[in-house]
Amino acid sequence: MRTQKVLFFLALLVSGTFLNAQLPGFELSGYAAVEGDGYATTTGGEGGDTVVVTHLSELEAFAGEREKVFTPVVLILNGYFEAAPSKTITFKHGANLSILGGGEGAELKGVGIRIWDYHNVIVRNLKIHEVFYPDDALSVEECHHVWVDHNELHSQMGPGIGVDTYDGLLDIKKGSRFVTVSWNYLHDHMKCMLIGHTDNATQGEEDQAIRVTIHHNIFENTDGRNPSLRWGAAHIYNNLYSNIADYAIALRQGAHGLVENNLFHNVNLAVSTNKFDGEGFACMSGNTYSGTTLESKNSITQTGCDFWDSLPYDYTPDSTQNLEALLRDNTGVGILNDVNPNSVEQVTTFEPFNVFPNPTSGEFFVSFSTEKNAHYTIAVYNLHGEKLFSENVRSHFTGQNQVFVNMKSFQQGIYIISLSTSQGVKTKRIMISNLQKIIGFS
Repeated sequence: MRTQKVLFFLALLVSGTFLNAQLPGFELSGYAAVEGDGYATTTGGEGGDTVVVTHLSELEAFAGEREKVFTPVVLILNGYFEAAPSKTITFKHGANLSILGGGEGAELKGVGIRIWDYHNVIVRNLKIHEVFYPDDALSVEECHHVWVDHNELHSQMGPGIGVDTYDGLLDIKKGSRFVTVSWNYLHDHMKCMLIGHTDNATQGEEDQAIRVTIHHNIFENTDGRNPSLRWGAAHIYNNLYSNIADYAIALRQGAHGLVENNLFHNVNLAVSTNKFDGEGFACMSGNTYSGTTLESKNSITQTGCDFWDSLPYDYTPDSTQNLEALLRDNTGVGILNDVNPNSVEQVTTFEPFNVFPNPTSGEFFVSFSTEKNAHYTIAVYNLHGEKLFSENVRSHFTGQNQVFVNMKSFQQGIYIISLSTSQGVKTKRIMISNLQKIIGFS
């Protein structure tokens, strides 16, 4: 059955219909499917070009080029990405993007993703782990219409790991709304998911707009925040909470939670509305408790079920009877597709791609070959990821291309040259130096 799913989704993605057709039970639902803020639903980069990145520098360059960009694009991360120490890739001030892991799921170690003031975003099939404090593995801020689906997020637990060794696995903050979190595996972490960024009542007015659906996820071997929710509202159903040392769900600062048909196994405290200052509301139904978990240990001081009379979408929760088996078989990466990026015909390698002379005194050429006409951007970054220069050109010829770049005003040092089009992103390092005899640096 799993092989059939893999082949089915590969065919859908290559044909361009991946985001329109889903396996039964995996379709978009919840708040991310609700109309609002100018969007009928969440479609991500549907209808746009496909870009494949295989190196961290390419991912950084692509994110930099997406600032204030609203044209749809599907970004496929293919392979393994690592940063030491950890770093965050930020997508900001734009819209209409899908970030998909290729193959059995792209792996990001020490590489967090921040989605900030970015709307209509889909994040799927990514394994993100061990992103050190103060960065989050995945952060959603000032966004609307975001679907986080079939990812694996974790750090490590054990000796030497403190509450502030890592920050959040998945934080949703600053008024983010129309968000669905589904079929993810979150595990081995202290502070798992924070929704709402402050206890301050004045700033909390922003987070009162938060609306999140959290369904069919596994939270396992965590300490707390699964989630901890301030100010806004979350519909939390059909999740598995297993081996939770402190608490599973905390509702605070007037937050509303509809908590139904979840499994709580070996959880110290399943649901509380008064664990922290500022009480919240919990409307509870259909939950199952096992192992050391006791329903009587829940601390529910306010229910507020009338808040949920106008839930803006239809849904049918699964029974808890066989829920754990369903979740164990279907959460996390590698479930949806087995994407071979080289089979997506929009992608080109730009090969041969080169910058010369390298090292250079400041004037050099960018040489590359493409298979079809396209818009392109040449950008220059320092080693901190700051964009120092970019040039946009409307079109170029198929075949070999050569572009002159003048950086004589730049200080001596190492820089990253990025070449990006709708077909993909490639990067090269270049050294600006007065020495002409250095070799082997391309």
